[in-house]
Amino acid sequence: MSQPNADHTGTPSFEPAAPASATDTVELSEAWQKRFALIKRAGGVKMPKLKELNFRERMACNFNLLAAIFGPFYYAAKGMWKRGLAYWGMAFAGILLLELIITLAGFGHVLKGVHYTGAWAALFGMMANRDYYKKVVLHDNGWF
Repeated sequence: MSQPNADHTGTPSFEPAAPASATDTVELSEAWQKRFALIKRAGGVKMPKLKELNFRERMACNFNLLAAIFGPFYYAAKGMWKRGLAYWGMAFAGILLLELIITLAGFGHVLKGVHYTGAWAALFGMMANRDYYKKVVLHDNGWF
């Protein structure tokens, strides 16, 4: 009895199955499926077609409130601890550098009432959806 796709040595050869969709291997909520579909419509991670989406769709692609609130802890919970740590380090170094420059320029008295929470939140909030898309769809879970 001969097997399909068997070579003449008697060992069957199997064609590899088509790779499963990247999102098939991970259980995604309906919200994440919608976000990923919007990111795909926007042209992928770099989002060259973002202007074609309406305002609400752009916000869904570009901002994640939970990531803005919880920052590196949100990244760690999603399994992206490397990126969370890298962004935390960049934000911390950037704030220190900015404070140093402003103080050396003689405007240190201006910094007494300044809080950097907005910049911190914006960094994590704006990057979270793209980074999770990279992790799940593109299998890129590196430092940046």
